[in-house]
Amino acid sequence: MGTSIHDLDFVPDLLGEGYEQTTVELGDDPDGEAPGTPVVTTLVRYRPSGEDAGSDAAYAGRPAMLLVHGMTDFFFQTHVAEHFDALGYAVYGIDLRKCGRSHRPGQTWHHVTSQAIYDEDLSVALSLLGAGHPSVVPVGHSTGGLDVTMFVARLHAAARRGDAARGVLHGVIDAVVLNSPWLDLQFDGFTNFVIRQVFPKVAKVAPAWHVPGGINPTYGRTLHVEEFGEWDYDREYKPLLPRPKQVSWLVGVSREIDKLHTGRFSTGVPTLLLCSDADSPGRSTKATDGVEVPEEIAFLTDTILKPSQMRDAAHLVDPDCVVVTVPGAMHDVFLSRPEVRETAFQAVDAFLG
Repeated sequence: MGTSIHDLDFVPDLLGEGYEQTTVELGDDPDGEAPGTPVVTTLVRYRPSGEDAGSDAAYAGRPAMLLVHGMTDFFFQTHVAEHFDALGYAVYGIDLRKCGRSHRPGQTWHHVTSQAIYDEDLSVALSLLGAGHPSVVPVGHSTGGLDVTMFVARLHAAARRGDAARGVLHGVIDAVVLNSPWLDLQFDGFTNFVIRQVFPKVAKVAPAWHVPGGINPTYGRTLHVEEFGEWDYDREYKPLLPRPKQVSWLVGVSREIDKLHTGRFSTGVPTLLLCSDADSPGRSTKATDGVEVPEEIAFLTDTILKPSQMRDAAHLVDPDCVVVTVPGAMHDVFLSRPEVRETAFQAVDAFLG
C-alpha cells in the first residue's frame, strides 16, 4: 500500500508520556486560505514505553484504531486510547486540517466548504495505517462521525464500481464505530429551510459571512476540569464556546447530510452507532453565590445533537448498522460520567470482539 506509518518520524506530543505525533503535508488549501501555507493533518499515536511497549513487530501486528474528532475539537481523550490499547489495538488520533495541532497561521479554525475535503486527510491516514497494521477501525465523533460515514461509504461505492485503489483502502477497514454522529440537521423546520434553501445563495455571494447563533457553552462547561467537568484539555484547541462558523461551512455540512439521506450510501462494513437516550438544551442556572452552574440534566444527556435523529438515520449509514443507546450519556459518550462511559466501552468491546 506504499509508505507505512512506521516509516514516518514521530516527536513527543502534548499529551505526555507514551504519546507521539507526526505531521503530513497535504498541499495547498482547496478553499484558498493562507496561500503558500500547506494544509496538514496530524496523527498522534499512543505507544507506552518500557515493558508495556512490546516489540516493533508485535506493535505492527496489532489492528489499528483511528479516533476522528468532531467540530471545534481535537484528539485529547487519553483514557479512550489507553482503554483500546489494553484491548490490543494500536491507537491513533487524528487532528484534521485546520483543527487542533493541524491549525496554521492565516487559516480559519476548522473551516472547510465541503466535508468531503476531509476525505484526503482520512485517505492519507488510512493508507499509512493500512500499510503498517493488518486492519483499521475508524471511530468518528459528531461531525467526525458524519465524515467517517461518508468517507467509508464513498470508498465502498468506488470499490463496487471496480476502483481497485479505493477497493484496497476499503478492504483495510475492519469496522466503523460512530460516537453520536451528526446525521441530520437538529434545528426547527424553519431554520432547516433557511439552511438548505437560503444559505446556499448567501454562500455564493458572501461565503465568509458568520452564521448567527451557535452552540450553548454549557456543554463545554460540563466537560472541562476548570469548570464543572472531569477533563483537562487545551482550550485553545477546544474552546468552551465554538468559534464563529462561516455560512459556507454550514452549507457544506448540510449538503453532506443531504447526500446521506438520499439512501444511496452504505459503509459496507460492520458498523456500530453509540448515542445517548435523550437530548436537552443544556442550560445553566445561577447558584446562590451567583456562579452559573450547569443543570444536572446537562451531565446526563446530549446537549448538542438529537439522539433520536441518529437512531432514525442509522439505516442510511448501513442497513445492518447496530445501534446501542447508552442511558445517561453526554454528546461525546466517552466523556460521560464513569459508569456511563464504562457501559459505552463495554458495548464497543463486545462489538469488536
